[in-house]
Amino acid sequence: MALEEENTPKEFTAGQGIGLFVLLLVAVLIVSGTSWIVFGFHVAAIVGELLILLVPFSFLSAGGYSFRRFLSFPGEFNFNFWMWAAIASLSLFVVIADISGYIHQLFPRPQEQKDALLKVFMAKNWLEYIFRILVACALAGFCEEFAFRGFFQSIFSKRLGEIKGYIFTSFLFAFMHLDPWNFAGVFLLALFLGYLVILTRNLWVAILVHFFTNVIGYSIGFFSPGVGSDFEFTYPAYVTLLCTAIFIISLNFVRKTYIERNSVPIVPLPDQRI
Repeated sequence: MALEEENTPKEFTAGQGIGLFVLLLVAVLIVSGTSWIVFGFHVAAIVGELLILLVPFSFLSAGGYSFRRFLSFPGEFNFNFWMWAAIASLSLFVVIADISGYIHQLFPRPQEQKDALLKVFMAKNWLEYIFRILVACALAGFCEEFAFRGFFQSIFSKRLGEIKGYIFTSFLFAFMHLDPWNFAGVFLLALFLGYLVILTRNLWVAILVHFFTNVIGYSIGFFSPGVGSDFEFTYPAYVTLLCTAIFIISLNFVRKTYIERNSVPIVPLPDQRI
């Protein structure tokens, strides 16, 4: 993540990172829950995502970091890179959906939870669908990636090591959703997003991929409500195996395409500072 340093920015320890995560989780639960009761789902969704952004943003600003380079979109990615990233995202989505479906079959979700989630994720008309694309896809992609792959992953990768830090951040991201049935799927997605940031040292890749995968999910719920409302839905085994193979192959092409484009060696890059 390309955040410039001003003078001597504050160094965050692993303990402070965990403390900030707990603070963020509690703040989102209290503020979003209150907003939902008072103003309804739409306001609560916006407030919750903005809060996820503002908590780390505030601490980074207070710590002496600048965001000028972060806010500029990089130019080192070509069409092939984005094409393979999209293929990897789409194939991973199928695998994640299948994992979620099997978990729901083994441990059925209570009907009350199903009804509540369907109200949140299933758009009833075009206006609600557009709202979800703007808030639950675009805004969520930016805010959540800034907080987790930008802020927390940088802290834990520096303190725990690149790989341990990125896995631990992925765990926190999945835990943040507070959904045991979808924990494994969200964790896999977080690993993918974290890897893209490690590879490219750029947060915009994770933001756009996060946006794309969310769009797929909400679009299925809107255009195919029968599938989107079936928590136990699974694809045939051969489809899942095929998508797993496609994901592995396309992820390799993502890596090769980026490396060839930027003429960098195929080795892990050193830890970076936020």
